Amino acid sequence: MSRKDFINEEPERHESYGMVSFSRITCNPSQAMFGSSIRHGNVICLKISKGRKYRNYQSDRYMADGNICEVWLSPTQFAEAITAFNVGDGVPCTVRRVTGDEWDEDKRQFREPCPEVNFRKQATEELKEEMAELGERVAVLSKNTEEILNTKGTIKASEKKTLLDNLRSVIQEIRSNIPFVNECFNRSVNKAVTEAKGELDATYQSMRERLGDKAISEGRVELPMLEEINKE
Repeated sequence: MSRKDFINEEPERHESYGMVSFSRITCNPSQAMFGSSIRHGNVICLKISKGRKYRNYQSDRYMADGNICEVWLSPTQFAEAITAFNVGDGVPCTVRRVTGDEWDEDKRQFREPCPEVNFRKQATEELKEEMAELGERVAVLSKNTEEILNTKGTIKASEKKTLLDNLRSVIQEIRSNIPFVNECFNRSVNKAVTEAKGELDATYQSMRERLGDKAISEGRVELPMLEEINKE
């Protein structure tokens, strides 16, 4: 079979044939992503396409044959996706394109960008709400106790029991609920820090790839050590 015959060869198609690819994309400006607390300038693109096959010279050649879907993952999400199998419903990703989506010439995109979440504002507001709710519960307990103490006459045994129950409830709120609220807040902060480090690592790697390891090794280009960047 000649080269010309191969070029004109009819590909083999089937509804089960598909192609999958991963690629690194640099975004400027950085993009908000579903399930992430920060904006990202470096993302991992997962693309699934229909596939077609060419048979030539005792070997097969596979090629994409139309996009099915395209999703973006942050570096941290990508790491979780390939290491955490059989965990819940999976890892959040940002859907960028699905078969049937129309291209918007004005916005140069298939779908609306993911809405941005102000992590600092969201975490602060949630903390205020939880602390306010905790304060209301303590206020109710305090009011009930005050009403019993202001009652004229001897305090009954049942009222003493109520006072003790109220006191235990206040202690429980302070000992258990406040630390729990603080733990939730710290967990959210740590998640954002982890994502930021992942973005930093991806940016550093992207810089190395663009500038070339050879140029760095020859001393023509100097990059700060990753450990030094993380310390900052």
